[in-house]
Amino acid sequence: MAERINSFPDFDGAFGDKRIDKRAKQALNKLTQGRIGSIKQITETEAEQKSFYRLFNNESFSEKAIEGCIVKRCGELCDGRHVLCLSDSTEFNLSGQKGRVKPSSGLGKTTKEGILGFMMHSCVVIDADSGSALGYSYINTWDRKEDSLDKHQRKYAQLPIEKKESYKWIASANQSKTLLKQAKTITYIADRESDIYELLAIVPEENVHLLIRSKTNRQLAEGGKLIEHLDSLPVMHNYQLEVRGDVRKNIEKRTALMELKWGKVSIKKTAVCKNDSLPEYQELNVVEVKESNKKGGIYWRIMTTHPVTNSEEAMQIIEWYKQRWYIEQIHRLLKKDGLKIERSQLEQGWAIRKLTLLAMMAVLRILQMMLAYEDDNEQPTDEVFDKEQQQCLTVINEQMQGNTDKLKNPSTINTLKWATWIIARLGGWKGYSSQRKPGPVVLQKGLAKFFNIFEGWSMYQKFQKDVSTQ
Repeated sequence: MAERINSFPDFDGAFGDKRIDKRAKQALNKLTQGRIGSIKQITETEAEQKSFYRLFNNESFSEKAIEGCIVKRCGELCDGRHVLCLSDSTEFNLSGQKGRVKPSSGLGKTTKEGILGFMMHSCVVIDADSGSALGYSYINTWDRKEDSLDKHQRKYAQLPIEKKESYKWIASANQSKTLLKQAKTITYIADRESDIYELLAIVPEENVHLLIRSKTNRQLAEGGKLIEHLDSLPVMHNYQLEVRGDVRKNIEKRTALMELKWGKVSIKKTAVCKNDSLPEYQELNVVEVKESNKKGGIYWRIMTTHPVTNSEEAMQIIEWYKQRWYIEQIHRLLKKDGLKIERSQLEQGWAIRKLTLLAMMAVLRILQMMLAYEDDNEQPTDEVFDKEQQQCLTVINEQMQGNTDKLKNPSTINTLKWATWIIARLGGWKGYSSQRKPGPVVLQKGLAKFFNIFEGWSMYQKFQKDVSTQ
């Protein structure tokens, strides 16, 4: 049986300099152990701190090289699978570091007036059948120049899509198609910002599908508009949805009564689309889900190239779209809820962006372990941890297990769920099945503790090996 591919880069040969390769791996390990994106706080000595500052300011340690190294493994892991490409953008607020960061060094405007920072667009890849996170198929960071003209001054609406920032949706979809070409099926999923005619017309292929939340009340080939057409359709399926409360977002806990509709439409090419080679109409299926017992409640219109002919297929579209939460979780783990990248004290914007790319790998492990606790998830451990790390996990597992069945690791050995139980216990989780599943903070603490243990365990193993050969 072929050895499975680990989803994490080893950086060997990525930067054309073995010293940079080695230092990059050390920086990634320190980010994971330290649980914060501050070089000062994750380093132990002044010499180590200076070596990391040199790394992030080194032009050979480039963003493109880091991005390429990160996504390469995901392409190899997707062979024969149906994968969901969850795509989204986020921005980083570095205004708190304005006096420290050098001007014109990779930071600029954001969507909020007066906020200094940079933008990032990325795609996290999930196995549609098992729910396992495989890695990233696209990552790109950029800055909006501080002296750039606004949309009206640049006549933004008249520009071809290739010169607009919104081209990020097409670029990420196209790179994902190329990178994940070994996949059986690719489904590209994005929110309302991606509702662009060019994306809907360019990306789909026989095994490449779109699943896009509708923003625009589009003109239809058969006359009329999309929303009015959906309003004219009867409700085809009803179901109940338990909505978890969230005080931060002012969301109340409730049982939502959902109404489901679906149908086939042919949307008309928009006037702003400048690409004459694209067809005048694009045929799509649309699924509408609406909460009937709450004004202003859940209301989604999702356009897709997947077939939708019955309630089961319509519900599958809804379930796939709900997975988009995972890319939002990645972004949250980079910021206040996790590594706090926006507090970085690096003096170059470019360096902060490179630090963010490494942090993307650190938070991927957290997401993978969170997904491992979903029911029936049997992702192999060796897609996330290497052989030495697994050996160390086995030793820790023996120490963490209690005398009763309730405190035994209940999962199959060598699955990620088995490893996640160990990491969660290290993070302070009690291990009882009656407890809530371990959350990102517990897993982050546990992972940091594990890598500290693993560092000492590796040194001891090397010492034992050296002694035995003498």
